[in-house]
Amino acid sequence: MAWMIPSKIDRKCLSQAEKRIFGLLEKDPSTKNWTALHSLGLARRHSGPYGEIDFVVIIPNEGIVCLEVKGGRVSCKAGTWQTMDRYGKSITLKKSPFQQARDGMFAIRKSLIQHFGEASAESRCPIACAVIFPDVVSPPLTPEIDRADVIDLDDLRNPISKSILRVVRRRLRELQRNKSYRHPTSIEAKSIRQFLRPDFELIVAKGVTVGYAESTLLRLTEEQYSRLDELEANSRCLFDGAAGTGKTLLSLEYARRAGYSGRKVLFVCFNRLLGEWLKKQTTEMNIVTGTWHTIARRIILTSSVADEFKVLERETLKTGDTNKLFKETYPLFGMVALTETSNNLFDVLVIDEAQDLCTEETLDFLNLAIHGGLAGGRWAIFGDFTRQALYGIPKNSVEILSKYCEHFVRARLTLNCRNTRRIAEETSILSGFEKPPYRMNVELGLPVEHRYWRTPSDLVESLETTLMGLIKEKVSIEHIMLICSRRLEHSSLAGVNRILNYSIIDCSSGMPNENSNGIKFSTIHSFKGLESQVVIVLDIEAVAGELAQSLLYVAMSRARSLLILMINQRIKKAVESCIQKVIQQEFKYE
Repeated sequence: MAWMIPSKIDRKCLSQAEKRIFGLLEKDPSTKNWTALHSLGLARRHSGPYGEIDFVVIIPNEGIVCLEVKGGRVSCKAGTWQTMDRYGKSITLKKSPFQQARDGMFAIRKSLIQHFGEASAESRCPIACAVIFPDVVSPPLTPEIDRADVIDLDDLRNPISKSILRVVRRRLRELQRNKSYRHPTSIEAKSIRQFLRPDFELIVAKGVTVGYAESTLLRLTEEQYSRLDELEANSRCLFDGAAGTGKTLLSLEYARRAGYSGRKVLFVCFNRLLGEWLKKQTTEMNIVTGTWHTIARRIILTSSVADEFKVLERETLKTGDTNKLFKETYPLFGMVALTETSNNLFDVLVIDEAQDLCTEETLDFLNLAIHGGLAGGRWAIFGDFTRQALYGIPKNSVEILSKYCEHFVRARLTLNCRNTRRIAEETSILSGFEKPPYRMNVELGLPVEHRYWRTPSDLVESLETTLMGLIKEKVSIEHIMLICSRRLEHSSLAGVNRILNYSIIDCSSGMPNENSNGIKFSTIHSFKGLESQVVIVLDIEAVAGELAQSLLYVAMSRARSLLILMINQRIKKAVESCIQKVIQQEFKYE
């Protein structure tokens, strides 16, 4: 039985004769180890640019036979060939079937020489051709028609292998004078088959898929800007949205618009890395950007309480109690500094990461920082009051804000425009939401990848393999961010200075310059508010509990187009259970 490629004849094939020959080749026991290619297309042929051979049969230790099949009634009048099928439909052929078979034979020969080289064993394989008339006897013999090149109705009463071997062996006898021709071995026959009809699978590189996703996500973010237009007439707006709904970019656009209008803008956030990034994006004279405590400190140092503040700051830092600095020292001294002069007052206040800043101490300071205060001034506050508050901020932060301003517009951001659909879905599942806190966008993206490890060395080995694969698939190393709930020195990467040929750059205290060539690492806390094309989350050891779910929510939502989770083998069942539970409930997303 021959190996038929394809294994089944195409349903679109209208030729009953070809279907019959296909079956004869497939079922003949003597065709074992043969390979039969049905309907082999030719990009070029002997006498024209395109063509097709009905069957190319590759026989180890024998040679190659090109077969042209003409079923039904056959006629030739005034040199013009015609066939008629069983329904009486007549088809006029552009050339004789024998010429078609020979053209195919010469095209195969030329292709083998061009691909393998004229001296190769594959190119020295004998190639024959024949025309099969499965429904009629052989046409009359002419100078063009040799009976040896015909397989007719009478021949097919015997196994088809017998007639094909007759054709190829006759051809070999013709070529015996040319000692360059030789029987193909099984390996050479396989090589010819792989060239004529190769098995291959072209995988779309992850780098390409990430690029497509990035373009779509950018368009979605730009659509979100329309929300700012809708609320232009409102002086005080609270934008509440889950991770990925574009809060940071919207706050940046709001600040820019206010700055371009000539207003003096105070633009604050909580995280240092985010503050540095926002500062680079706002070079306008009218916008003062940074973390709120950095700006508060700057104002304090220009006031009469600067010396007293420096002493207290040094003493507090010696004890390591930075929490006291943020909650007590900066707000208290900052308010004293603000009351000394009106020059520090701002026209517009913009807050990002409001879930980490809505405390009475911080709001007391910010209330004094803008003209009219929070009750009568102009401000836009952006926050995620679901799972992003990692610093012990009270859950009633919106109620605290209401104490300073009774009337403000609250806008809900619902469209996830940062993450691909697959990332957004799995983030929602593993973060413990009963239903997603946002609407998914249409960009499906790549699946979230899980890598399981038992020991830190396992994780490092798996990470190396993962990074090597990403680089091979055209993902730029500069677009990859490693994030972890622990500091680098306490993570599984502790003591690891290089991965592959790249050094590990700890960005937790500040982003490197653009020329730094290494793999970036950050804690989840430090990277909150930022994002990356590709995120690899390290050292995942829990998916249950409020803190673990909050960390996962923040970490996973940092990835725009590709997310890879490095999970402790110990919680594999818990992870699979979370996902399986949603599948069983047929969870439906908007």
